[in-house]
Amino acid sequence: MKRFVIFLACAAALAAALLLPSLGAGRFVIVMLTQLAIMATFAMSYNVNLGQTGLLSFGHAVYLGAGVFASLYLITAIGEGTVPLPLEFVPLGGALAGFILAAIFGLVSVRRAGVTFAMISLGLAELFVAAAMLFPSVFGGEQGVSTDRMVDYSLTGMGYGRPQEIYMLVLVWAVFSVAAMVFLSRTPLGRLANAVRDNPQRVEYLGYTPYWIRFAQFCIAGTFAGVAGSLFALTYEIANAEVLGLRTSANVLIATYLGGITYVLGPVVGALVVTLLEINLARLTEAWLFYYGLLFIAIILFAPRGLTGILMDTPDAVRRAGWGGLAKALLRWVPVVFLIAAGSVILVELCYHLSNSFDPREPLKLFWTEVNAQSWTPWTVGAVMSISGLAWLAVNRRNAAPRRAQKGGTS
Repeated sequence: MKRFVIFLACAAALAAALLLPSLGAGRFVIVMLTQLAIMATFAMSYNVNLGQTGLLSFGHAVYLGAGVFASLYLITAIGEGTVPLPLEFVPLGGALAGFILAAIFGLVSVRRAGVTFAMISLGLAELFVAAAMLFPSVFGGEQGVSTDRMVDYSLTGMGYGRPQEIYMLVLVWAVFSVAAMVFLSRTPLGRLANAVRDNPQRVEYLGYTPYWIRFAQFCIAGTFAGVAGSLFALTYEIANAEVLGLRTSANVLIATYLGGITYVLGPVVGALVVTLLEINLARLTEAWLFYYGLLFIAIILFAPRGLTGILMDTPDAVRRAGWGGLAKALLRWVPVVFLIAAGSVILVELCYHLSNSFDPREPLKLFWTEVNAQSWTPWTVGAVMSISGLAWLAVNRRNAAPRRAQKGGTS
């Protein structure tokens, strides 16, 4: 039943994504959905390493960057007529670049998993970024490398100058890539990767070599990261060495964890949340990265299976407690979360306004109300709300402890 519901949800989401351009969606919505498709492909490729094989990488951005720069040069070559390739096939060049770089780095890095692999991936990523800065003729330095995707040779006859046109191309490749990664996760190689993640010694005892299984998965992840890089290049037509950096790797790590690494499509949910936060929350506040980090910490501490885990557990929670019990739980915890969150937001926004604004005496617009950050009133309100919420949280946790103990005893 759950699989059928997931299939219907995916089909409905895909149908809506395909119909939006014809329904007259604005430029902002189209650009946001294009960025979401790129991020979903990138996060899914990262989860091939992390969720399926147990390889925590701190340098996955270099494979995205390989696809970006390879595609930028390939688009330029197509436009000049030196490469007779339709524009729609550019992601194949990015996939090849990601695969080659992953194969080179994978020979060294996947001999061990865990902390050893994480540190090696970080070192290789920093080495690649440093090398990129040493070769500005290839990577463009601070100015970057640019191209023009409006070439004469395309299979569909479209010029791909309008956001709606490039969105459809990106969407097709993103759906194909996500479907391919879902399929690969259910093949014998995908099952062996899960076994290597859980117990590599037992896999080796059964006659398989964990090193080559990790290596194959690592190359697959690099290949689809290269595809995501190609989609990035087709969309933005410019990139510099910053796309290779640690921030890009951290971004995809956070997106994957937020969605849930134990679910195949969890990274797509995380990519949706991260894209909405980056585009919309950044327009509202300068402290959006701070809230971004808080959300990540909260998911790690209180929902280790990610947002997808919460969605998947909701039907079971309704069956166990009923709608009445679920409503009582929401009434017990939602006000607590609201008080803590609202009080914290007030204090954070006041701090950012006093430290970053050109004139701290200017009024701060906070929750549709203008307040004076130099007055004690908003600080007092924020502190009282936060402390009250934390006290209420402590009371709820103390009251819930006997109920949990009673359930544990009866079971």
